[in-house]
Amino acid sequence: GQRRDALTGFDLTLTPGRRVAVVGPSGAGKTTLAQVLLRFLDAREGSCLLGGTDTATLDGDTVRRFVGLCAQDAYLFDSSVRENLRLARPDATDGELRDALRGARLLEWADSLPGGLDTLVGEHGARLSGGQRQRLALARALLADFPVLVLDEPAEHLDLATADALTADLLEVTEGRTTLLITHRLRGLDAVDEVIVLDEGRTVQRGRYDRLIAEDGPLRRMLERERAGDLLPVSGPPTLPVSGSPTFPIK
Repeated sequence: GQRRDALTGFDLTLTPGRRVAVVGPSGAGKTTLAQVLLRFLDAREGSCLLGGTDTATLDGDTVRRFVGLCAQDAYLFDSSVRENLRLARPDATDGELRDALRGARLLEWADSLPGGLDTLVGEHGARLSGGQRQRLALARALLADFPVLVLDEPAEHLDLATADALTADLLEVTEGRTTLLITHRLRGLDAVDEVIVLDEGRTVQRGRYDRLIAEDGPLRRMLERERAGDLLPVSGPPTLPVSGSPTFPIK
């Protein structure tokens, strides 16, 4: 098929404490952006700078000590709540574990478990609901206290009510943290500093949420589609500068 770049002409600066949301349809380049920030991919052109240093000169593990990921498919081991959290910080105290759970709105749930923090979660978190798995992954990311946090579709595959509640809590707990939120849901994005709309690897709109939805543009149309979709009946038993023009070929 025809080749195109996953990202082209993209520019982003994340200063300390700044929160940016990146939205767009499937295939717009959102996850590719997360992968280059975490150095799972390198730019064919352009550069990604971490504190003024080109990440291409650093190994991936070094980059990922500063840039953390909380994604839709965050892995949970067949172990206890405590051990899954301590993957982020093996020396964390119970008080620190509880603080992370509190931030992820999971502390009350953890306290209700028969074994408390020693309760087993099952393989891939099989004993937890989808929302609980995502919140436990968030608690782990909060415990790690990364200078930059990338949230890649953290509410994907959750029902709408759970997804919107999780997103609201994510935005509350990341206030003051340098954060990139990659999402297809628009609910709550008035809390971030900037929204960037991607389409086919290019920035088609960017700015404050309230300004963008007031314009006749891509974000407003996305919001209208989202609102219309939410009304449908459901059947069955929802400083890190990236400068230059990073481009990635897609076959």
